[in-house]
Amino acid sequence: MKAYPSRRLVVGALAGAPLSANLVTSARAQEIDRLEVGRPLERFDLLKPGVRTWLRSREKDGVHVATDIWRRETRFEDVDGVRRLRIVQRWDGTGATPSLVERDSVFEMQTFRPLTHLRVTTTGAGVRTVEGFGFAPDGITGLDGVADNSRAGFSIASSEPMYNFETDMEMLQTLPWAAGHAVSIPFYHPGGGAPARYVWRAASDEIVVGPDGAGIPCWIIETDYNAASAPPARFWLAKSTQQLLRMEHRAPDGVLHRKTLLY
Repeated sequence: MKAYPSRRLVVGALAGAPLSANLVTSARAQEIDRLEVGRPLERFDLLKPGVRTWLRSREKDGVHVATDIWRRETRFEDVDGVRRLRIVQRWDGTGATPSLVERDSVFEMQTFRPLTHLRVTTTGAGVRTVEGFGFAPDGITGLDGVADNSRAGFSIASSEPMYNFETDMEMLQTLPWAAGHAVSIPFYHPGGGAPARYVWRAASDEIVVGPDGAGIPCWIIETDYNAASAPPARFWLAKSTQQLLRMEHRAPDGVLHRKTLLY
């Protein structure tokens, strides 16, 4: 695993002798890119149409249990006569009374600017809840025209436009990751808490062994979700495609939550 210079090291060097070209590059890498909704994303073309499936699981005290299976489909299609990015998800829960969560999200091409988000949750008891949201520059509101929308009267203001936090796995694939690159992203989980910015950083890299035994060079992207005292969540992105292969995050109760790409 490769180590990258800390901000403290870079700042210390800036105060001393003249910087070499390599150190100047490293210093620039430590700057945080402030991403704003509406800006074309440098590697949007890495996002390809198709279906990917993840296993979500949790582990504690040597016991590893499956939580659910995520099927996430990326589409490029016309919506109301305009070419859009669309991400459709299906989460099949495990257990004696498995739940089902379906999500349908529409975005502006090239920028990933969210437009609408529909979430339908069906519990093991058969109770169905519909939640529809619309994203605007100054906030998120309940989406008009959605039948049985339990969030019809929902409204939350934001000081700036937000990205949809429920599609972070795909969005991370479109950013210009490089050694030490850091980015501040304004994210909002539809119907959740307050909109906020979160810093994500290419903290290191690693070779991940694939199912065929071949090594896959990956960036390890980290974020602390604005909880600096907690262990960061870690995302393994293949360098060649920036496809997410694995994610791990240890909760305060010691449970290690994982997402693993199956196919």
